[in-house]
Amino acid sequence: MRKARDFVRTQLCDLGFPESVDDGVLIVSELATNASRSAPDAPYVVTVRVGAGHPVIEVHDCSPGLPEKCAPDFTSESGRGLHVVDELCAEWDCVQSSMGKAIVVLLPRKA
Repeated sequence: MRKARDFVRTQLCDLGFPESVDDGVLIVSELATNASRSAPDAPYVVTVRVGAGHPVIEVHDCSPGLPEKCAPDFTSESGRGLHVVDELCAEWDCVQSSMGKAIVVLLPRKA
């Protein structure tokens, strides 16, 4: 997870979105954790790009299973990651591919 967080931090700064680093690092941490859990024996890939003037983070994994936003359980040790992503991003979507899926997150532009 550390490499994913460091990568997102560097890429967001290099692309001109240093104000999005904290949210981007937290989002990729949640999504990378989900990717590792859903396909523990396969690698995941993180990309950062600009789309429509917004920073975009993608986490690709080899699991065909779609993410499921569970009802919040504040006593559980897991299950809140997609709620965190929901709160921090402008929008997100899951795109299936022949290799698995990608979670695509559009971060809001910050002043």
